[in-house]
Amino acid sequence: MGLAVMTLEGFDLVAYGATTPLLLGYRPWHLSVAFVGLLGSLTPIGMLVGSLLVGQFTDRFGRRRTTLISIAVVSAGMFACAVAPLPSLFGAGRFVVGLGVGAIYPAMGPLIFELAPDRRKNLYSGIVQCGTAIGGSFAALVANTLLSGHGFHQEYLVGGIAGLLLLPMAFVWLPESTEYHQAVSASTPDLGNRGVRLVLRPPYRGTTLMFCAMAALSFLLIFGMNTWLPRLMQTADYPLQDSQTFLVLLNLGATVGGLAMALLADRAGSRGPITASFALGAAAIAAMSAQLPLPVLYGIVIVGGCGAVGVQGLINVYISRSYPVTARASAVGVALGVGRIGAIAGPTFGGWILAAGLEPRWNFVLFAVPAVLGAVLALAVGGRTSQNQGRLAPAPRAKEPTAGHTK
Repeated sequence: MGLAVMTLEGFDLVAYGATTPLLLGYRPWHLSVAFVGLLGSLTPIGMLVGSLLVGQFTDRFGRRRTTLISIAVVSAGMFACAVAPLPSLFGAGRFVVGLGVGAIYPAMGPLIFELAPDRRKNLYSGIVQCGTAIGGSFAALVANTLLSGHGFHQEYLVGGIAGLLLLPMAFVWLPESTEYHQAVSASTPDLGNRGVRLVLRPPYRGTTLMFCAMAALSFLLIFGMNTWLPRLMQTADYPLQDSQTFLVLLNLGATVGGLAMALLADRAGSRGPITASFALGAAAIAAMSAQLPLPVLYGIVIVGGCGAVGVQGLINVYISRSYPVTARASAVGVALGVGRIGAIAGPTFGGWILAAGLEPRWNFVLFAVPAVLGAVLALAVGGRTSQNQGRLAPAPRAKEPTAGHTK
């Protein structure tokens, strides 16, 4: 069920990138590249608000209830985009989509983490997180098969219908976390020992800030590449059909590579695989600027998806491991919420790069810089999380303990 929920999220996120060339060519609206980039930033803004607000609510009232409400909000936003007669109303719909999507993972992530076995938390979370890439690939396929050269509305109609069908299934089959119920029942009534207050005070404050920065870099890559990869490839003289194929391959790499890195993280801890993912993403994005045989370029795009898109799932698990149960959703919400600054900047950053008229290779090189910074930050945050976890009760694994774990 968690995989299905995250598939809906992935579809809604990538739908905009898949329809960006069609929005630019939609004559009734006459949109510029810069304005399309601005519209693309409205969803991350909504996600920032949704992530920051929902964490505290989830830690107090439960993961399941929050997830159901979030699905309904996402579906309503997609229907609004499908019928929007004006760019302003379309942008409002994208903001509503962002509110729902921003709320889904701070509720769903801790739920899956708490339901998964101790030694398979990265794998189970990685499988669920694959839904984002699967949904993204499906969004690109829908754009290729259903949309004409001048319309984009059907893409959002499909997303709205999918959310409407998913809601009753999640209501029936999505469970609540037993670990959450036990932790809430056993915790003290002092609100300083739970939620956002715990996340933002020592010894967690510095760790939280570093996770926020890491998430921001990751989201900049995810939203920047998913929004502008088709256009970037067009600037490198690839036709529109091939450019959207690259978007499918990018998300395919996130799916396959994300699972491989999750298995590694369950054995070796999160720090190394996260660092390696960022580094692979940087190298692959830079290499996309080279004139290479098409099969080789396809492989490079898949590797780029593994690093640039797949790394976020590993970061989410790392965050969940580093905080107690009664603050886990708040920690994920704060990190992802503040990290949405990178998601907001991603589409706008890409729009500025393309509007500057640089040589094609520099477009890719500039997109690789955030991945390099992410690798450096992953190395730095590792020591700090180890110090924080060392102050907590003994955990099930020596290499990467789970804060606040209950049997």
